[in-house]
Parts: sequence; structure tokens; C-alpha cells
Amino acid sequence: MKKSKIILAILLAGALVVSVGCGSSKSSTDTPSKKTITKAVSDDVEASGVVKSHNVEDIVMDGGQSIIKINGIDVKNGQKVKKGDKLVELDLAQINSEITAKQKTVDADKDLKNDMQTDNQKNAQDAKIAAEQADVDSLNNLLNKSYLSNGNIVSDMDNAVVTDINYRKGDIVSAQQKILTLNDLNSLYIDASVGEEFIKDVKVGNAVKIIPTSDSSAKLTGKVVSVSNAAVTEQNGETNIHVEISIDNNNSELLPNYNVDVQIQK
Repeated sequence: MKKSKIILAILLAGALVVSVGCGSSKSSTDTPSKKTITKAVSDDVEASGVVKSHNVEDIVMDGGQSIIKINGIDVKNGQKVKKGDKLVELDLAQINSEITAKQKTVDADKDLKNDMQTDNQKNAQDAKIAAEQADVDSLNNLLNKSYLSNGNIVSDMDNAVVTDINYRKGDIVSAQQKILTLNDLNSLYIDASVGEEFIKDVKVGNAVKIIPTSDSSAKLTGKVVSVSNAAVTEQNGETNIHVEISIDNNNSELLPNYNVDVQIQK
């Protein structure tokens, strides 16, 4: 009987030692891992953002009372273009004809003035000529656009992408509806939305890691350029502050309206 008790005591003691040993082993491996994760998270403010361009140009044509027609569309939505590339072919015959006719009237009235005898007649003729010339200048100004060349709409940006094409061949142009939009690829930035509980840790100049949704392996870098002084309530009810982030060495990996995740270092 005593022998059985001794054996039982030895077995219990052994089990206790094994239990304590296992417990200490688990603790020693878990603790450093937890600290590392906490440190990594606390060093960054994570947020989502959208790629935008500072230089966005809406191409609009106003022919006044004249009709401008689309003769052809030479680009597609999302197409990259460079300076001078033809985008749209226009029919400007009517407005050009009106300018020519009005300019002939101005020239004829100038000739008439030369034959006038009195100062009153000449002064009245000068006023008439000035009003007619103003009409000509107004029409010419409608065509005085950096993106117009020889009756065509061309890119006036060195490196851009076309979006929002609103017309097809044969359509009549309306001054109230843009023809298309050019997004300058040389002035891209990220508009990030940071929750207000984290905005205190976001400062101008903070380094940023940029992770494109299109390719999570393409980690880019940037910096915080500005932090909005007003919060915005999103559709989901969250209150965010918009933060502008520059993009270093983009190499065309990010394009307008691309989604990204950002990690802003504190």
C-alpha cells in the first residue's frame, strides 16, 4: 500500500514538472511576437486613397450662334496622349464663314470712313467699326484655345490620359457639355481619407508607403503634402479628413482613379 502511494506521488510530481515546462515554453515564444506586431501597427496610420491629378482640363467648345459639328473622334476613354496628338476633328465651317463675313464688313466700313468729310460722320463711323470689330474679336476668341489646331482638338499636355468622352461622330457640340477631359499624368497625387481619431498623428512631411490595389507588390513611396482643415462626413457615416500625398517615382504604375492603401509613418 505504501509502495503504491510512493509511485503515485512520483507520477504526479513528474506531470507537474512537464506542465510547468510547457507553460514557460509557450510564454517565451508568444511575448516577443505580440510586441513586434504592436510596434509595427503603432508606427503607422493606415488609410485608403484615390489617385487624382492636379491638372484636369475639360475641353469645351462654344460656337456662339454658329453650329460646330464633330467630324471624328480619334481617341478612346483611357487612352494616353502626348502634346500635339489629335483628339477630335471639328467642322468649324459655319463659325469661320461668319468671322470672314463680319471682317469684310469691318474692312468695307473702314473704306467708307476714308470718303467721309465731317468729323461727326467719321466719329459715328468709328463707333460703328468698333462695335463690328468687337463682334469679330469675340468670335475669334471662341477659337483661341490652346487645344485647337487647324480645326482639330489636340492635346495641350505633354503626358495625359483621356476620360469622359461625351460625343460621337456627327454630333452637334453644345457649350453646356464638355467634349472630353484631359488628366495630366505629370501632376498625380493621392487623396487619402484618414479617420479623425488618427489625424493627430498625421503631419506634413511624414513619409508614406503606397500600396496599389492593382498590384500589392508594387510598394511606392511619398510624403504628406497637406492636411485638410475641415472634416468630411462620408456616405457610410464615418468622419474623415482628406490628406494629400505626393507620389515618388510613379513609372506609370498609378493612374487617375486608381485605388491605393497608404501607411503614413508617425
